[in-house]
Amino acid sequence: MATAVHDANGVNEGSAAELRERIKELSCLYALARVAQAPRATLRATLDAVLTIIPQGWQWPEHLQASLTLDADQVGRPPLGTRRLTAPIVIDGSHRGRLVVAYPDDIELRHQSVFLPEEEQLLDKLALEVASIVERYEQREHQAMLDRHLLNTDRLTVLSELTAGIAHELNTPLGNVLGFAELLKRGETVPARQADLQRIIDSALAAREIVKKLMYFSCEMPSQFHLLDVNEQVRQTLRLLQHRSDERAVRIELDLCSPPLVARVDAVQFAQVISNLVLNALAAMAVGGHLRIATERSAEYAIIHVQDNGSGIPAENIPRIFQPFFTTKPTGEGTGLGLAVVHGIMKAHGGHITVSSTPGTGTLFTLSFPLPQQP
Repeated sequence: MATAVHDANGVNEGSAAELRERIKELSCLYALARVAQAPRATLRATLDAVLTIIPQGWQWPEHLQASLTLDADQVGRPPLGTRRLTAPIVIDGSHRGRLVVAYPDDIELRHQSVFLPEEEQLLDKLALEVASIVERYEQREHQAMLDRHLLNTDRLTVLSELTAGIAHELNTPLGNVLGFAELLKRGETVPARQADLQRIIDSALAAREIVKKLMYFSCEMPSQFHLLDVNEQVRQTLRLLQHRSDERAVRIELDLCSPPLVARVDAVQFAQVISNLVLNALAAMAVGGHLRIATERSAEYAIIHVQDNGSGIPAENIPRIFQPFFTTKPTGEGTGLGLAVVHGIMKAHGGHITVSSTPGTGTLFTLSFPLPQQP
């Protein structure tokens, strides 16, 4: 039977060693709690800080290696030793990764038990703490995303209401300008004055088109929905734009599904959507570019893909392209209303639009129009 060893003060050395280990473990947990509460820019930065603290709770902290995996990401260098402990990282019932501690094989450890039973329990607690850190971070990110979405939705709602009011207020004076300019031109015989009046008429017509776009954006334009063949509507719109594509020698590839793809759409607004996307694509492509327009049918939607091989859209601009008055074109070359109008029309049709783009490669817009409900 082993004899207990006491120091000069009568303290059991084994108990003292166990007490020191418990203090180290508690200190490790407290330090981890402080790290979890401290604000950091990214989740990765927090997890890196966690890994620097974990060794403090083990018998040989100077030799212990710690790392973790989260989903497909590796945090910290993977331990090389075969003497290791592993604990799963479980978040909301899903196995998301694991926490690993290990000692290198070339390090000689003076204790027969490499890992104490208490250390196994400690690792389980640390894995739970890591899971809590990740879960809180993801909840904050999700809430921030919802807040941004709600804020953007509120702004668009207010802007839509303001836009509708502005459009209505501009319609009457623009109509007066256009009407009186046309009357004056009829009675004018001086060519120079006729030319000036024609400039006024052209400017008023251009302004009226902008007002029309504003009204499309605010969903104030009356819609006339009919069951139409989406494929045929695409063909008709492209025929109207043929001269624009010919000017830039752009090859348009049509890949339209069969049989006819029927959806409930407003023909004028549908043409507006396709025209805006095609004209944007033509502007983004070099001479001799390639534009592909394809249609397909899903269970609920008539889907249209408009894909170009143009300059693409920078990632930082993607969230803003559907905002009214946002444009990257030089002053005077764009109003920034085209895609906002497209977004408003898709919303009025109960559909949606998505975009994916790679700068230097091209852009893909995908339109989804609801299919008519079967009786």
